[in-house]
Amino acid sequence: MHSKSEREIITESSNGFVSRCPCCQEYNVAYKTVLLVFDEEQMLRFFEWVVSYRHSRENYNPLPHGRTRIYSSPHSNLFLVYSDAELDELADLSAEVQIVLEARKLVRGVGY
Repeated sequence: MHSKSEREIITESSNGFVSRCPCCQEYNVAYKTVLLVFDEEQMLRFFEWVVSYRHSRENYNPLPHGRTRIYSSPHSNLFLVYSDAELDELADLSAEVQIVLEARKLVRGVGY
């Protein structure tokens, strides 16, 4: 486990953040009570999956607590559930992360 001071916050919202550990290059996607750890490619695929399937009929299942979108994880007993507002917030985090990562690639490319 790494200390908070080692993590670089890339973007954040009132309910979560995306950070990167400079030593191991792992990305944390923390949203409400869930923390997911990825490499860069996995993180981008996660965001693409969540955002692109938000209107899928297969994912629609209204639950009593107001969340209507269910995503199956690779584990048979773990599901991620989101409301439309939460999906908007995750889509914003995704867009911000992509902008920052693209900007960093452009800056690194300068002078090489």
